[in-house]
Amino acid sequence: MVDFNNESTIGTPAIDIVRILILQARANLFLAIEDHHKSIVQEGQGQLPTIRARLFTYFLELQAGIKRRWKDSELYNQIYEEIRSSQEIPIDRVVEIICILNEELDKLNLIKIDNKKRYDSTIAETENIEKKL
Repeated sequence: MVDFNNESTIGTPAIDIVRILILQARANLFLAIEDHHKSIVQEGQGQLPTIRARLFTYFLELQAGIKRRWKDSELYNQIYEEIRSSQEIPIDRVVEIICILNEELDKLNLIKIDNKKRYDSTIAETENIEKKL
């Protein structure tokens, strides 16, 4: 969690703080989903309102960037209306929306963990042959 009363926050670039806030909203949503599934197993009913509230917060953190990048604004409008409506969203649809938002974060390299470039040794040999080395 970002501590805005901490002196070190002043020297932190705004983009890093926003990244942390996005990841924090995502983590809070995942905790709500975990609690929901735990409640279903223990009590037979989940906590979907908490998940919806945290999904809305997560979406709001990403809203401006998503709207700017998505060429298909119909998808943006559909997700926005679903999230902010008072009608119940099934948990399966919530998971679909989370996956869509996660794909956006992956494209931004915010949650990508496999970004290490692999070195292909055959490329070096091909380059040597082309340069007649």
